[in-house]
Amino acid sequence: MINPKSHSFTLIELLIVVAIIGILAAIAVPNFLNAQVRAKVSRAMADLRTMELAILQYMNDNNDNPPHSHSPNQNFWLTTPVPYLSGFLYDPFQDFPAAKPLFADNTRLGYTQSQYHWDPYDIRYHSNLTAVYFDARINPDFGLRKNSIGIIFGMGPTTSYQGQSTTDWHPYDISNGMYSIGFLRRYVPGRPKVGFSLP
Repeated sequence: MINPKSHSFTLIELLIVVAIIGILAAIAVPNFLNAQVRAKVSRAMADLRTMELAILQYMNDNNDNPPHSHSPNQNFWLTTPVPYLSGFLYDPFQDFPAAKPLFADNTRLGYTQSQYHWDPYDIRYHSNLTAVYFDARINPDFGLRKNSIGIIFGMGPTTSYQGQSTTDWHPYDISNGMYSIGFLRRYVPGRPKVGFSLP
């Protein structure tokens, strides 16, 4: 006759198994989340490139940069009346239920409103543009603006927009950490439409 106790697990054995599962989960879950973030960054950068090409096509057809808007339908010019894209491009970092309350806060998702945001360096839309916004001596990133008609940007993993002024320019850089603050951006080649000489 077989003793049933000889086939049961001891409490210590069960605790060891639970501990091993916990360790494996602690390693696997962050790696899975980081893989998601990397995939979203890759998708967003590809979308920004696609939108850049649409802007360049628009400029070629209209001899002007696309209009600027903060409305939810801000990138209507991509699809109407000429379909430069087959549909709107939506930022993957805003595509989750918890992002919806952030749209009311103009310092976070208010500018983008679920789509990538097009911001031309054009004095018609930004009367407060000054030479300081293009001066690499103030911020090295500002020098890129001198050869750009504008910028396209979307939220990074922190879904926090930090602005584009001389004091709060925060582009996302994965080398600063997977969840570092800042937004994803792409400069569209061209010349800013400003009424002054660039530095």
